[in-house]
Amino acid sequence: MILQSLNELYTRLAEDAAYEISPPGFSPQKISFRIVIKSDGNLVAIEDARIKNPRGQMIPDRLEVPAHEKRTSGIKAQFMCDKPEYMLGNQIAGKRDGFGSKCFGAFRQLHLSKEKEINAPAFSAVCRFLEKWSPKSCANHPILELIGTNFGTWQIQGEKNCVHDDASVKQWWIQQQAHGNPDTAIEQCLVSGEVTPVCRIHPDIKGFKSSIALVGIQENTSYESYGRSKTENCPISESIAFRYATALNSLLDGPMKTKHRLRLCDTTTVFWTEKPTLVEDIFADLFSAGSQAVEDAQDKSRCEQIESLLKAIRSGTNYHEFGEMDTPFYILGLEQPNPGRFSIRFFHRSTLKELLQALHRHHECLRIIRMFGEPSGKRHADPEYPTVMDLLRQIPPPKGKFPDESKIPPLLAGALTRSIIEGTPYPEALFSAIIRRIHADRSINYLRAATLKAILVRNHNQTIPIMLDQDSTDPAYLHGRLFAVLEKTQEEGHYAQTNQRLKSTIKEKYFSSACATPAAIFPRLETLSVHHQRHLNPGRKVQFDKLMAEIKWPLSGTKKTHTLIEQGQFILGYYHQRKCLFTTDKHEQPENAPA
Repeated sequence: MILQSLNELYTRLAEDAAYEISPPGFSPQKISFRIVIKSDGNLVAIEDARIKNPRGQMIPDRLEVPAHEKRTSGIKAQFMCDKPEYMLGNQIAGKRDGFGSKCFGAFRQLHLSKEKEINAPAFSAVCRFLEKWSPKSCANHPILELIGTNFGTWQIQGEKNCVHDDASVKQWWIQQQAHGNPDTAIEQCLVSGEVTPVCRIHPDIKGFKSSIALVGIQENTSYESYGRSKTENCPISESIAFRYATALNSLLDGPMKTKHRLRLCDTTTVFWTEKPTLVEDIFADLFSAGSQAVEDAQDKSRCEQIESLLKAIRSGTNYHEFGEMDTPFYILGLEQPNPGRFSIRFFHRSTLKELLQALHRHHECLRIIRMFGEPSGKRHADPEYPTVMDLLRQIPPPKGKFPDESKIPPLLAGALTRSIIEGTPYPEALFSAIIRRIHADRSINYLRAATLKAILVRNHNQTIPIMLDQDSTDPAYLHGRLFAVLEKTQEEGHYAQTNQRLKSTIKEKYFSSACATPAAIFPRLETLSVHHQRHLNPGRKVQFDKLMAEIKWPLSGTKKTHTLIEQGQFILGYYHQRKCLFTTDKHEQPENAPA
């Protein structure tokens, strides 16, 4: 299904000039240098071909060059475009002595053997250079140290285009690709169903730490059967292999990659629709930035589009404004656990309507009153539309002022994303990880409370309101409320006595124990509360006594221990009650609350 979808996507991308899709036999390559020569093959200069990006950084230019064949650990020269060790024989640091000379020899032999076939003056000039050049001359060109091991091209002095763009050279290369390899097996393609030469080595996928093939079968493994080896077990035609790889490379590493690609921890996610849609244009901002995307958007029209779609998702209506809702939508999650292979974390196909409905259900599960609905000074407002990364950042310990994202479990990002877009239960590991983090740092914020609520609602079919539920009789929820009242009593009692804010409350010392083993802690906390109430004015003391009596009335006793699910309810009870205590009007409705 993945290859079929990418094969169909190629047709759409090839028709859009913005994607710069290469024709068969060619591929985009990052070029960092060019060798400028005269028509007789004499060297003019080795020039830096890099360009400046908007930030002022020097980055490789992107050019369409003859497609490269897959290169393993051995020496294999590519046609016309290669690295400096092949084109010039530059010795690479860390390689054995003579490695550069051997690479240059292979490159020279390949091109000299094709000179008569190509019969082009520009190509002959390259051959003359290769005959005259000595790898020892690399030491006279310090620019080679600057460009490292990036790719380069050839150019004739006075010519605008590179040598590989010469009409005779390009036509010869196209003919070579059309003839194919005579040793290639003829099989029925699994994607198209046509009987055609199958691809022996699939094209590399770029955009990761190392470029490797998406499809491949190791030799002499349990995947081989019926006398077939390697990719004969999954025959894909050469044309289909080129199409799916080109389409995926365009999404991952092409000029429009920021529109189709986003990063979720170690998982790289790409997405697309069957035809251009507004949702596709803003989905990356929507999924990875949420409310922040509205603040960051510099284009006013784009800001309005993002805000409008977020509101539509929250309300669950007015989707028709964003295109045809039956348009297929695809999302693919890839990870490279090691330089030699890919892991597919998820692949999902749905319609735009199904996707937006899934996002609506997800935000409804998360929906809870925000602790800080408006910004104040340097403190930002809590995000009304939390993103996947907002939720995942609640798990790891801090690294400086921010969470250490390297400590987020690697499989959790893909599992959470899949549960959101498919509407399936959230990963339980997220629930337990957040509770462990709360026990460790005793911080209960809006995002942690929203995540716990979402998991309890979707995974455990519990009904949890957006704000404080004064009618709830759940013991764990009531104990959480009671703990919040006892903490507030301590804070106000200390302030009334000393006229100073309390630096640490009972939460720092007793929260974890009260959450897990309430029977061992609450009698002691209530005894301490009597001392704190002595310093309150009589009216405030009566208010706290009345509130604690209302909370304790449904309780028939205190449980010895709370299960993990009950600990989540305890935390939500604490969060709701804490928010209510700090709200001037306890009946105040939260943002977007239902009437």
